[in-house]
Amino acid sequence: MPKLHTAATPQLVESKSGMDLGTKKFKRRENKKRKIAALLAVSELNDTEKIAAKKQKLENHGSDDVEDENENTVKDVSKSSELVTKYTTNCFARISDKPLLEGEEYEELKKRLRERKKALSCTPIFRLKSVGEDASISLAKRVPLFMSDIQHLVTFCMVGDKAPYWPHRWSTMSKWNRLSNMVVLVLDGVGLDDYNSHSDTLSWFPKHVPNLVEVVSPYSYHTTVAEELALLPLTVNHKKKLIDQFGSLESALEKDEAFKAFRSIFPVKPVDKAKMTSPDNLKLKLLLSATQMVTENYPLPLSGTLADRYKHYKMTKESYTEVTPSSPVYSVDCEMCLTQDGNELTRICVVDASLAVVYHTMVKPRNAIKNYLTQYSGITPDMLEGITTRLEDVQKALQDLLPDDAILVGQSLNSDLAALQMMHPYVIDTSVCFNISGDRRRKTKLSVLAHLFLNRTIQSQGKLGHNPIEDAQAAMNLVLKKFEHGLEFGDVILGGQVPRMDQKGEYGVPKSNMDKYENLMTSLSKTVAEQQKSVALLCDEVSMEKYKDFVNFKSELKLMKSELTSKEAVEAATTAAVEHNLTICHVDLTEVEGEEKAKIIKKYAKKLYDFTSLNGMFMTLLGGTTKQNAVAGIVIKKPDER
Repeated sequence: MPKLHTAATPQLVESKSGMDLGTKKFKRRENKKRKIAALLAVSELNDTEKIAAKKQKLENHGSDDVEDENENTVKDVSKSSELVTKYTTNCFARISDKPLLEGEEYEELKKRLRERKKALSCTPIFRLKSVGEDASISLAKRVPLFMSDIQHLVTFCMVGDKAPYWPHRWSTMSKWNRLSNMVVLVLDGVGLDDYNSHSDTLSWFPKHVPNLVEVVSPYSYHTTVAEELALLPLTVNHKKKLIDQFGSLESALEKDEAFKAFRSIFPVKPVDKAKMTSPDNLKLKLLLSATQMVTENYPLPLSGTLADRYKHYKMTKESYTEVTPSSPVYSVDCEMCLTQDGNELTRICVVDASLAVVYHTMVKPRNAIKNYLTQYSGITPDMLEGITTRLEDVQKALQDLLPDDAILVGQSLNSDLAALQMMHPYVIDTSVCFNISGDRRRKTKLSVLAHLFLNRTIQSQGKLGHNPIEDAQAAMNLVLKKFEHGLEFGDVILGGQVPRMDQKGEYGVPKSNMDKYENLMTSLSKTVAEQQKSVALLCDEVSMEKYKDFVNFKSELKLMKSELTSKEAVEAATTAAVEHNLTICHVDLTEVEGEEKAKIIKKYAKKLYDFTSLNGMFMTLLGGTTKQNAVAGIVIKKPDER
């Protein structure tokens, strides 16, 4: 057989891209040659050994000659270690004297390989997405998760796609139904600063629980880890029987999260619990939650990379108060032009709930305008002649205009706030609460929404661009319609109807025969119990007191036990962990200080980790404090981990 000669190096081409392409082709060609050479060499070795065996057999029967059945094989096989291929580019030699597998041994190996492949395909897999990676405590600058994110993961691990909320915003959980069990250790009175200050003592964690993320502590917004884990917000459709036993719901209905988390993110003045308003009012239900604002790219005063991105942004108020059903609503619309720094504000309009214009001005960017984007903005060079109003003037005017509990309305208002370089906690986004596609990721234009739901034509000036007064009023009208007709109005995901044209040529929403949606707070334990899985709760006396008001949660528990001390609670949890699908061990370490606290954290975590089954998930929650954020550690115990 002729030799395979190594191809000459291809000529360099003039362009860099051409050179790269030529190099890649050359490498691919050489790789193919090496693979072919390897395959042929192995074939030669097999053929050679077969011929040698046949020759030996014939010699034993008195035969002197052996016919070479393959002219390409090596004739001298007396020294197998010296066998080489005929190709100068590769050399192969047997590096083991073990005989080649045949017959039963070969079949047994194939069986073992199949079993291993099957075992790997059944192994649950957890990994962080980019949002989760951004919260990793190994980073100097982080964007923390919310405790609701952790709750969503716990629920999803138990009931999978039947969970009301999924953790896919920040993590991926594959083959959840292969989890053998789940053990959650909650340690109150411990936060991120405690962990960092005793990292040497707690060095066990990154080795055994590699996914450690920062979480906004519930205590920073006047609630508890117990409440965040126990109470699960659900939307219930009476006629559809709990949406076919807890079908997937939208995070738009994450009741109360918009209030609780914002107390930590924004400077919201705490109020007396007796005066706090229930968020059952429709206006408050429509507010974007903190999670949604992160997902929709709203500017938020969070730490980490977001802090750098929004470091020049200003708050709409120095401090805020809790929103109530009587909080005023303002619609905002901005128009931008393109400068060297990107899109910059050139016009703004603010209207109130009566559709009256309360603020309207042109704005002169400090950077030279490269493109007026007239077909969208409606701005022309003449319109900015003599304008002296700057961005900072607009920011000051809005701070003076807006009350500290104002709710802002707009279509994709994140873009307007980015142009204003401002942040605001209370937002109703018409691109989110109106959905006619059935897909939350697909947004409908404001002009289409106005045409369908308001029977009004806007943005019809073609190349003359948009009118911010018209757009702001349209957004406000849409929200007022929502207030009038209910939460599901204009949202097909929640059971709303798409408007249809009547005989008069006007669009209207047909009356639905479906029962009205109602919001209620159900429990994590009830959701899990619906899927015939058991939940156990083990606490010390201090922590059990935090669950006293959650009657529904406690009623669905398979086991609930309060121990005198945290040590006894952890010991009881070791037994429960092997008997129940989900075991929550909740203890309080507030009274323990310094190095002793770190040693106890490590001891309790190691103990419950050891009682987590193979292919089970172990989670540690350092609950945080009013001044420290929380830490969540998540890991799936693999079969090869001992």
